Amino acid sequence: MKLKQLAAVLLTVVTLGPAMTVPANASTKVLPKKMRGTWVVKPQYSSSRHIKKNMWSAKLKIRVYKKSATWQMKGYLPDKAFDHKIHKIHVVSYDHGVALLRGDTLYTKRNFFSMRGKTLGFAWERGGNTTLHRVK
Repeated sequence: MKLKQLAAVLLTVVTLGPAMTVPANASTKVLPKKMRGTWVVKPQYSSSRHIKKNMWSAKLKIRVYKKSATWQMKGYLPDKAFDHKIHKIHVVSYDHGVALLRGDTLYTKRNFFSMRGKTLGFAWERGGNTTLHRVK
């Protein structure tokens, strides 16, 4: 009799066990290793002469770590929109290849990372984006 009861309990646990467990959250707060490292965007100029007053986009340098990233603008912009300090942003979630970032963000309150082949896509909330290349 005890063997039949034990078999019934085991059969019940095996069949109902997966249904009683809590599913894991699909999003994590860790960036994959292929995203980590130092990434840059070269400065952009509005004229063929690369002088300070023709710069319309400064150099952007981003260092991506396991759970955070730091960014710094380097260059000259006449409107003083950026300082030359190092700013830190942290990962809120990573889901389906897109990382949501918050903290001391670049343009808006939310920034995003995504991989596009061997380049890192850096986007912000209201439709802007840029492509970063790995530093060698």
